[in-house]
Amino acid sequence: MLGKFEDLIEKASGMGLKAYFVDAGDIPVENRIALKCAYGCRGYGKRLSCPPNVMSVEEFRKIIEEYNSALLLVDERDTSQVSDVLEAWGEIRKDSFHKMLELEQEAFREGFTFAHLLRPGSCNECYTCNLEKCIKPELRRFAPEAVGINLQKAMEKAGLVLEFCNPEKTVCVGVLLLE
Repeated sequence: MLGKFEDLIEKASGMGLKAYFVDAGDIPVENRIALKCAYGCRGYGKRLSCPPNVMSVEEFRKIIEEYNSALLLVDERDTSQVSDVLEAWGEIRKDSFHKMLELEQEAFREGFTFAHLLRPGSCNECYTCNLEKCIKPELRRFAPEAVGINLQKAMEKAGLVLEFCNPEKTVCVGVLLLE
């Protein structure tokens, strides 16, 4: 099984992603993370892949218990020459998501039947989300924070530091759950 993880990590590297193996049980799921979505995110309730339109933190806790491992996927971009990082953020995370989704599909082909990606940032596949029914369900994934994952602590457990508010470097983080 270790060989399969190594293959995925190598494939991630070939896509420009850094991948770090973690035990799924070591991924911290905290109720307070959802607070940042509900009170602090201008996208709250505006997408089917964001709270309150996703499973609860408690429901996700039950699901993550069924996984034994995961890959933290990190896509680091040099944004020192970008005049407006917030404006560029949408395209950066969309590109990162598509690479990470390709890795999820590769994991499935490698035998990880229940591989599931938690995407960097909120979904932005459509300009405006159709809150009645997702028109791109094959791309619908939610962010780790939407279900309570504390990415900062998860990365610390992997020996990494998640920097906030650094306009020189933009980091997109996804979590690929594996069984």
